[in-house]
Amino acid sequence: MHAIVAGGTGLVGSALLQLLSTDARYRRVSALVRREVTLPPGVTAQPVDFDHLDYLTLTDVDVAFCCLGTTRKDAGSAAAFRRVDLDYVSAFARLARRAGAKRFLMVSSIGASTRSPFLYPRTKGESEAAVAALGFTSVVILRPSFLVGVRARGRSGETAALHISEWIRPVLIGPLAKYAPIEAVVVARALANAALDAREGVTIMESDRIPAAAR
Repeated sequence: MHAIVAGGTGLVGSALLQLLSTDARYRRVSALVRREVTLPPGVTAQPVDFDHLDYLTLTDVDVAFCCLGTTRKDAGSAAAFRRVDLDYVSAFARLARRAGAKRFLMVSSIGASTRSPFLYPRTKGESEAAVAALGFTSVVILRPSFLVGVRARGRSGETAALHISEWIRPVLIGPLAKYAPIEAVVVARALANAALDAREGVTIMESDRIPAAAR
């Protein structure tokens, strides 16, 4: 298969590229990048301007993975945050659909909902809805809680929340299990596995619903 990945330099995306690059079931793995970066051997870099993805032509894509995401603080404003987490995600999904992809897998966030009064989960929910409306045979949405891993740049707010959630992890059981921190590589592995056996329609996986095989 030919897989295309957006957001391959992030915490989950970089782990995903490592997995896909050694998977013999993929004859080609392409990563959309904004600048020159070091990618795993065998991964092809596709330089793009995310503000103009609708003008890019790609063909012969089987599966698309979207790991794009930022925060309001890193983006600088609410509008800039929505440009990445909604506009770029939607544009990438449209590109993948035009390129022939039947399966689309994306990293969203716990609490994602178009009805949320809060910017972050509402934007994530709108992004999910935009992708689901494009007509892919299969859409798999992962909604992880706090991600565990080493980022190129730390996020102070996320780090503080992670410390708190680690402290209360012992009580995060039953309905609360989805709020427990999860390793980025586990999310990446779940994406890679789901791409091979995704059911038709839209499948949503909270952190606690990620199959044991990915852990």
